[in-house]
Amino acid sequence: MNKKILLLIFTLVGLSACGGENEGGATEVIIDRGNTDKGNFRVLAANDLGMHCADRDYQIMSILPPFNNVHAQIIKKGTGNTLPKILSDQEADVFYFATSSINDPVGANSINTSSRNKSGIFKSNFWQKTNAGNTLAGSAYGTLYPGKVFGSFEPLPQDMGIPVPDPVTLPQLLAAQQTLPGSANKPQKFKRFDATFPFFVKFPFGSTIQNANWFAADGIPMSPIDDKGRENAYPLMTIMAKDKAGKKLGHIDVVLPTASEADCQNCHADPNDAGNGLASTFASVDFNVMSMANAPGPEKLNNAAKINILRLHDAKHGQHYVSSADASPAKCDAVNNPTGPNCLASQTPVQCSQCHYSPALDLAQVGPVDETDQGIKGRQQTKHISMSRAMHFTHASYKNVDGQALFPNMPNPKSSQRTAMLAKKILGETCYQCHPGKKTQCLRGAMFKGGVVCQDCHGGMQQVGNDFTGGLPSGKGFDLAKRVPWASEPKCQSCHTGDALDTNHPANAIVAKDGIRLAQAYLANSVNATPITSPTSRFAENESLFRLSGNKDGSDKGHGGVMCEGCHGSTHAIWPSAVVNSNDNIAAKQIQGHAGTVTECVSCHKSGSLGNTLGGPHGMHPVGGTRFANGGHEHLAERNPNACRTCHGKNGQGTVLSKVSKDRSFSVEDVGRINLKKGQQVSCSICHRNPL
Repeated sequence: MNKKILLLIFTLVGLSACGGENEGGATEVIIDRGNTDKGNFRVLAANDLGMHCADRDYQIMSILPPFNNVHAQIIKKGTGNTLPKILSDQEADVFYFATSSINDPVGANSINTSSRNKSGIFKSNFWQKTNAGNTLAGSAYGTLYPGKVFGSFEPLPQDMGIPVPDPVTLPQLLAAQQTLPGSANKPQKFKRFDATFPFFVKFPFGSTIQNANWFAADGIPMSPIDDKGRENAYPLMTIMAKDKAGKKLGHIDVVLPTASEADCQNCHADPNDAGNGLASTFASVDFNVMSMANAPGPEKLNNAAKINILRLHDAKHGQHYVSSADASPAKCDAVNNPTGPNCLASQTPVQCSQCHYSPALDLAQVGPVDETDQGIKGRQQTKHISMSRAMHFTHASYKNVDGQALFPNMPNPKSSQRTAMLAKKILGETCYQCHPGKKTQCLRGAMFKGGVVCQDCHGGMQQVGNDFTGGLPSGKGFDLAKRVPWASEPKCQSCHTGDALDTNHPANAIVAKDGIRLAQAYLANSVNATPITSPTSRFAENESLFRLSGNKDGSDKGHGGVMCEGCHGSTHAIWPSAVVNSNDNIAAKQIQGHAGTVTECVSCHKSGSLGNTLGGPHGMHPVGGTRFANGGHEHLAERNPNACRTCHGKNGQGTVLSKVSKDRSFSVEDVGRINLKKGQQVSCSICHRNPL
């Protein structure tokens, strides 16, 4: 493990707050965004994780900062025989600003321009001093950076995100910051363009993504509360592209998902206040339980639960690092003196990853490190298990008052016990107990719509948390053969192992009802829920993660360098979203006129320019025009009938892979008018005798 940063170079980018802002109500500025579906350019953009969790009140402890990101690509459309081209930062600039939808499920025109608080509306105290004194609530995130580096950025101006290093320059820390547009809704520029993207290259699971070619805005400090005080986990941003002369090229409206529902109050709050109080009442050690009435505001219940977590941690583990000068810290007396100087509860605000490594917050991509600086609370990550192991593996062992597992197991998809009602109940008692959540329901895309739940991809809590840091407390070191949170994830190919001609199902796989896809991303007998890999599948990613995939690689797995998320949507929010009037679906509708995976070739190609080809993504033929139907596709079938069978079935009868994504009507020579309904499986016999 690399435990040192060799060179430190920080560029203070955009540290002044947006002009014209005040503490009053935000004013939605109407900006001429142009038209998304006309002209010679197409903008594709996606948040790369599908959900970012953020606290609102940071004065006690937190897991993640206000943070969000967007990757965007600008495509010059194909004309005639010219193929589309992805523009670089030498040809275009990209900006973002807040926007809204009249059909937003939260309420019409929900817009989020700023994280500033105003009268009657609390968004966040990340940028404010805590109730305890002069410490900024967000100052705990200084532990993410070497030594006293973070102090050079403090105090962070309101609406300014934490500094994010450019991965290309690592181990040098050349950092940029993104900011919210503010109440004036001033467009903000994407600070980075990644021609290539190094991803944890010093580790076995890492690689350098070649030809990424996306604009990146990392660290946008989005709030889950809109400008009218409504809770909205799916706020919209307009992503606007301009040429170097400032002329608008196109735009797209995407969701920057952010939720504050990732809390612990159901178990860790005083049972007299809320929840079941299991962690407070039935803890294995004694400690002074904080009640809501005595906790600081504004989020008094959640803060009481956070204080109880710190006090329980003190009671169980006893002594805590204060500074590098404190080589042998005294034991904390969590019962008689819970606010003693050696108690974690007295060191607020606490940032959990200071000791419990989280790859999501390892912005410098160095792995777990111990880092000290005189008088500074440094990282102690090589002495403790990861955040994921502490949360998932440890909590999975807990029992309720009846001696049953506090977090029940999810029956596998083919179990007779698993009903839709039971799956929803268990999801609420496990993943949605802490992740956003029973209200937010961050798993909202096409897979959830098809009955897939978190455990079908990731396994149960114990399996998720059985990661590479299990040996740290005993001095056994890292085991990189095990999972690395946030980096070792199931892939598309784990369930999409093959096609209708060759399903490529491994033994002991749980097959979905359609007989082609799998209903679980790991084998039925897999103790560790190890994801299935099918690298030869036409649906296999060409990188280690879906969100990193899409670069051109000379096979049918890439599509001219277009990122996978540009056509499929974000992880956990794969198009179409199951939510009626979902903000997630707006981008797909702007690109092609309807929700769902982008299948309309005319989105980027001139109509009729593609001819009889199977060179589309995943080996597809052109969709959305009549030239393929009338232009001799039968010759393709005669020369290579198996190419048709991969999607249309071994007997040409139609499969889930040949479903149409919207109602279509077109004329076929010598046949007449053909009408297809959305969702209809296209078979050969719809138009003519079935040659297969």
